[in-house]
Amino acid sequence: MEVLTHRLLNAPDAGMRLLTAAAASYRDQRPAAGEALGGRFLESEAAADLSEDAIEQTLARITALEVSDNRSRYYASAANAATRSLGELSLLPDPVKEAAFDAIGAGRRWGMAGFGIRRMALPILADCKVELLRIEPGAGVANHDHEDEEYTLVLTGAFHDGHARFAPGDINVGQPGFRHEPRAEAGQVCYALAVSYGAPAFEGPMGLLQRLTGFGR
Repeated sequence: MEVLTHRLLNAPDAGMRLLTAAAASYRDQRPAAGEALGGRFLESEAAADLSEDAIEQTLARITALEVSDNRSRYYASAANAATRSLGELSLLPDPVKEAAFDAIGAGRRWGMAGFGIRRMALPILADCKVELLRIEPGAGVANHDHEDEEYTLVLTGAFHDGHARFAPGDINVGQPGFRHEPRAEAGQVCYALAVSYGAPAFEGPMGLLQRLTGFGR
């Protein structure tokens, strides 16, 4: 942690209280992976006689499965994505995990925040923006300054902002005049909790996009 500011030291609002509570969970332990599921095979099964049209029935069922194969694959892919997302969220510190599930229960969804980056606003009543970020390995945010203070707690994975590396439990503090370019390391999805009191300040094409569309605000 490079800088300790008044907001971080005193945690005056719900956003900072969530961040400090999540950061505290890394002092003694890391998020634990879920337990593996087990099962057993049937040891024996009674024999059964086949009907005369058993083969025809089997072929008919195979044909029906082939017809619905594309639809089944679509639903399976969606289910796998949802399961993977819930599995990832289950590895986060309890305060963030509970806030994320509350957000999902309230109908909030992931939105795009750039190539390979998704964000979800958390239902925290505070004078700041509180978001959960999911950053694909190698993805990152363009170089930017800050309108006001921004605190980013790494939850899983790691990123480097051009100044230093930040791993789970580390807090990156951005202030006006501090420019950086956070980029997730290869190999693991990076989850981060961001508490910001102002928008990032981009320049060049990204700055123009921000002014025209409000991107990043």
